[in-house]
Amino acid sequence: MKTKIKGFWQVFQRELKLIVKDLDLLTIILLSPLFYSLFYGSVYLHKTEAEVPIVIVDRDHSALSRQLIRYLDAHQMLKVGGIETDLEQAKIRLNAWDAQAVILIPADFERNLKRGGKTDLKVYLNTSRFLPANDVNRAVQEVTATMEAGIRLRYFQTRGLNFDQASEQIEPLRVDDRNLFNTRQSYGDFLIPGILVLILQQTLLFGLAMSVAKESESNSWADLFSRANGSIWAVIGGKSFFYLALYTAYAAFFFTVDYALLNIPFRGNYLTFLLFTVLFLISATYLSFFIGTLFQRKIIALQFLVFTSYPVFLLSGFSWRLQSMPRALQWIANLMPTTPYLQGMTRVTAMGAGWSQILPEFLHLLTLTVLGLILTRLRLKQVLNRTLNASISSPLLNWYNGFKKLLFGVD
Repeated sequence: MKTKIKGFWQVFQRELKLIVKDLDLLTIILLSPLFYSLFYGSVYLHKTEAEVPIVIVDRDHSALSRQLIRYLDAHQMLKVGGIETDLEQAKIRLNAWDAQAVILIPADFERNLKRGGKTDLKVYLNTSRFLPANDVNRAVQEVTATMEAGIRLRYFQTRGLNFDQASEQIEPLRVDDRNLFNTRQSYGDFLIPGILVLILQQTLLFGLAMSVAKESESNSWADLFSRANGSIWAVIGGKSFFYLALYTAYAAFFFTVDYALLNIPFRGNYLTFLLFTVLFLISATYLSFFIGTLFQRKIIALQFLVFTSYPVFLLSGFSWRLQSMPRALQWIANLMPTTPYLQGMTRVTAMGAGWSQILPEFLHLLTLTVLGLILTRLRLKQVLNRTLNASISSPLLNWYNGFKKLLFGVD
């Protein structure tokens, strides 16, 4: 045991010296996480849109249509960017992105409403940008619902009903709509936590995988194994410990300082979140080490991994429901640590969930961690046996080589 501990510290000190001398690693693991977390977060600093431009086509030219226009312009989400008489001209402005919506007020708008009749307010939305389109549509619905309620209230009062009776006629069925958790319906509050997790995993993946690949590039596995006193545990632990400690600190920084700077609410228990996050980082560390052993040069490892960031985010189930993906993609997604972590992390930070609510995600992540440990040890022993011309005993490695020989006919 003392030999393994001594080997661990020797490998750890060696790794620190390697990082200090490698500008690429320093940039990726020390500068990139802080820069990207603040840069990407600042893009969504305001979180919700305001004064989205719209164009009005008023064919009624009545007092009521002008009142509707004033109400629309007064809504914090909307800004009336112009009033057109021709619908085609308004659509040209929509296609030119001068406006996100065109609202057509029909002729006889005032007369129909005052008689208690029905009229159609047409809204043409630029749904090529679905988020502003949804916001505009919701804002228009709020304005028209408020205005309609006032008009109908006055109509029923002219029919001899008092205020309470008229109110019942207006809303026989009332929906009490309450937003939970993301009460501001902020896209920033939804997206920024996912981006921070992606930054954590990917920069860790880049840094550690490059460091491991550099051992093959510089043919230094023998030196590393010697410093570890022949211990596989010391090789993995000593080489990975700095990254695990550093990224645990980054996680604490992201979800405290960044959350405070970007005004994102944290509703969960910090201890639950920290333990869950450490397990995620351990799993990501084993994944990084394993991938690093697959490459002979660190630049090739980086070039390969750069293209994984966006697919990892898409497959995580964060931006699109996992169950709605093709089954084959679901299998791939469930092999990545970000998938259970993002699901559990969202429940903890945004919904205030405890251990009982995230137990399935915790067990999923624990399974991936154990699997990652086994595969990393297996692969590392294989690499060391090949590069050192040695024979490191391992039941798993013997089973793997036997299986490979049976399946492919090769050693």
